[in-house]
Amino acid sequence: MNPSSAGWIDKLFKLLSESDVLTSSSDEAYYYQRLRNAGFIYGTNISLWVELPIENELTEEEFSKVNLLLALLRTFQRHKKASIEDTVATILDFYKDLNAERLSLIEKVIVGKNSVRKLEKVIHHRIQANSNIFTKNFSNIITNALLFIDVLAFEEFLNGNVRVSRYVASLEQSVTSVVVNALNSKDEKTDYDELLLKLLQSSLRYYELPETQTFSELCVLLNAYEHPLEKLYMLDLASMAVWNDETIDNQEEHFIWALGNDLKLQEKETSLSIKSAVHFIGTHKSKISFFNHSNPVKHFYDQSGKMVRMLMLRNKKRLTKELNESKELVQLLAKSTSKELTDAERKKMKQQLLDIFKTIPSLAIFVLPGGTVLLPLAIVLIPKLLPSAFDDNRVD
Repeated sequence: MNPSSAGWIDKLFKLLSESDVLTSSSDEAYYYQRLRNAGFIYGTNISLWVELPIENELTEEEFSKVNLLLALLRTFQRHKKASIEDTVATILDFYKDLNAERLSLIEKVIVGKNSVRKLEKVIHHRIQANSNIFTKNFSNIITNALLFIDVLAFEEFLNGNVRVSRYVASLEQSVTSVVVNALNSKDEKTDYDELLLKLLQSSLRYYELPETQTFSELCVLLNAYEHPLEKLYMLDLASMAVWNDETIDNQEEHFIWALGNDLKLQEKETSLSIKSAVHFIGTHKSKISFFNHSNPVKHFYDQSGKMVRMLMLRNKKRLTKELNESKELVQLLAKSTSKELTDAERKKMKQQLLDIFKTIPSLAIFVLPGGTVLLPLAIVLIPKLLPSAFDDNRVD
């Protein structure tokens, strides 16, 4: 499965139909901890929160896309069983209520009336905060940390909340108020703290960054929330904020414990929130864009290098597969001169011949000026243009 190419949602539904990974995560505490471990709660997705047989290594952006959709699907399945068409339509209706399904003219032309392709575009835009190639990796950590608001809001939408957009705006304001107060609980602000405040400001969808409140004012704001996952989510982002410099002083620790108490969480839940943030940052610091802010140009080239290596690895597997299939084609052609081929052999030979013929126009487009831009567009408009070995999202 390739979440950067059209058709990835179809492939995901195919993989999910062969397993019960979503229904097996029905326990709320278990489900939420898996979201933590995968980095979805913290805005840096380093893995999928469920196990799926995906051969390709995914990028952080691709993990974000799949994790968001999986969380939405899990929420939907807890309410009712439905066809793929109804599931996709419901999620699109939800984003329409949030005014988050707007597509550009060219995107509308490409997706047409295909609801699945439209959802792919909506999810892609949902995880994009900044189009600037040098800064988007830094701002996306905040945008993606706010994605769990979508999941909580989808629950409200399914429960019949007709003011779901107001709920999202209110929760975003509350979450960011918690983070701002957590940062202001520090005795001394570091460069990381200042950067985090700037990223928050650039990533908010509904409100400006709130002013610092007294703790009692914050407590009044948080009294409106009763869902356990709303409370854990706020506490986790606060824990992440105070631990971003990998130290925690007495004042910061006091703030976290006081916040957990005000949210009416058990001590073990507050303790787990702190431990989870400490473990995640300590284990995955090198993968978190936020900690590479001191040299954004170097980080950009490091990320670009990783992307090139990943593309080479993916295409190496595809080319190997295509060459192996071509060898089999030669064997089948040789066999056909002396023996009658079976129906299966004839079908395989036909498919491989078509793959070879399709490689020629693909390469022709690629070598044209601007071919690297034209080829992806051509693949979208003519989905079967590339050989089968190059289509990670093909569903037989």
